[in-house]
Amino acid sequence: MTSHTDNLLSALGFLRIGLLVLALLNILPPLIEILFPVTASTDGHSFWSVLTSVITPVMAPLLMVVLLFDYLMSRMRAADAAGSERASYVTIGRIELAFLGITLLFWVPFFTMKMT
Repeated sequence: MTSHTDNLLSALGFLRIGLLVLALLNILPPLIEILFPVTASTDGHSFWSVLTSVITPVMAPLLMVVLLFDYLMSRMRAADAAGSERASYVTIGRIELAFLGITLLFWVPFFTMKMT
């Protein structure tokens, strides 16, 4: 199990892991504000309110586009590869789609609520 995890982490690479961590961190502040309304500040200019109402909603579509682009690139690499390298890129693509799905499941209701 550990060697498979180590192989997967090395196959993901530093930048891809950073992208996945940023996608999860982009969900965290609004989720904390939803779960714990005490953290919601009445002051519209506090760092927390700017983070949850301006920065994370702006970053969400950008991160989704980058995740989709990286998924596309992993699919292209998987099409050119064979054997274990192909399986590695297919796994990377599935992980990226999972993170994209989590991001979409969180942000689509947020944006539809803001648009209506």
